[in-house]
Amino acid sequence: MPSISPSQGVALWFTYLRDFQAACNSTTAAQMDLLTFADTSVTAILPSAQEQNTFLTNIAVSPGISGIPISALAGVSFEGLLDNSNPLVTYVAVLLQSLSDPSLQNAASADYWSALVSAAFPGGSKGAPWTVAMGSLTSVIPAVCFTATLQAAVNKTVDKATSKVSDLIPQIARLG
Repeated sequence: MPSISPSQGVALWFTYLRDFQAACNSTTAAQMDLLTFADTSVTAILPSAQEQNTFLTNIAVSPGISGIPISALAGVSFEGLLDNSNPLVTYVAVLLQSLSDPSLQNAASADYWSALVSAAFPGGSKGAPWTVAMGSLTSVIPAVCFTATLQAAVNKTVDKATSKVSDLIPQIARLG
């Protein structure tokens, strides 16, 4: 299998989420925007065992996620279910690390996560490194999932002198 770029990894996660939405075979799910769908409990959309089994069969085909027991669907959102096998936080971390200051691009994950955001993206939210990173994020995360409000909050984190990368990545991956 060919490798994909970090930005393609983030985009792929959202493709998988859309595949989950289609796999519901539900008018209700189809009419939801992607963020609402992501935050909705699986059993709210698929209350019966038959619907849940059909969903699991469908996602085994596309996007190819199998082996999920029906019991795993209880009490979890669609985002949470997808994150169990494909954590968005990982894709976001890989993307941001690839766009960070060159001194951190090859750092071990633990070292990168503990780095200050100011070291990863010198110049804060107005600096060239973060401007490129934000452009990449907005190009691959649907606007409904990476709203202007979330972007403003993320920029505040980038500008806060004591913020660590470990504060930034989960904030982006929470969606909203």
